[in-house]
Amino acid sequence: MERVAILLDSGAVASLAPARQTSWEGGRRFEFSLEGFATAATAEAQGRQLSQAILWMAISLNYGLRLSYRTQEPAAVFERLRSSGASVWGEGSLSWNPQVVLQQLIAGFAASIPDSQTLLSMEIFASSSLEASDRAAFLTAVSALEPLAEEQALGQPVDAFVDGCLSSLRVVPSIDQHHRASLEGRLNQLRRESIRQALRRFISTRLRDYPTAPDVADSAYGLRSELIHNGRLSDYDVDLAAETRKISNLLRLIYARSLGLSLHAPAAA
Repeated sequence: MERVAILLDSGAVASLAPARQTSWEGGRRFEFSLEGFATAATAEAQGRQLSQAILWMAISLNYGLRLSYRTQEPAAVFERLRSSGASVWGEGSLSWNPQVVLQQLIAGFAASIPDSQTLLSMEIFASSSLEASDRAAFLTAVSALEPLAEEQALGQPVDAFVDGCLSSLRVVPSIDQHHRASLEGRLNQLRRESIRQALRRFISTRLRDYPTAPDVADSAYGLRSELIHNGRLSDYDVDLAAETRKISNLLRLIYARSLGLSLHAPAAA
């Protein structure tokens, strides 16, 4: 698949072609353009759909891909007098036949976008396998979990406890204003569940048929925290490549459930 035009169900036409790249770049670079819209707002919405389609294609077929863009979102509407449209590029191993690739691209384009957090998570995850080291790949893959976590309030009893702590803090004269403000901010964070708790709840809900999935995510998140805060893991026997595969399988299942699609390359939580 080097130069193809794809007629999408919406009536838009997507064009795929190799893009210029420098000799020292790894992987391969491609440019996607999407044309055929009456308004800029429609073009922007369909651009987000195309981003989702490209990311889903990589996730479903299980290969690395990196989107390249300089705007707030992967797709941007160009001026109508310009000769070229919006573009993204991906690098990775395209080992699937064209029919399978197109099938996954079209399925991803047709699926509704769940929310912006899921799309961001998909983008982070799809690029993780292109990192140069096992540590970087692991950190990136686990970071893809964070946009999925929606922290909920812990309720009135916890709010009352925090309010009591804040009142006690304000009457301690020995703590200066700078440290008091910092402590107040940290105490107020106790009103909501932690990201780690939110992730366990989210995964338990999304993957009810995989009872070990919350523990897999929690273990990976704990390793990530240790690695970031200490610069290394205390247990040298931890195989980060294997841990990355575990969290990658879990994330791919989550994306499939979120989009209502089936992975072409199977995963196991």
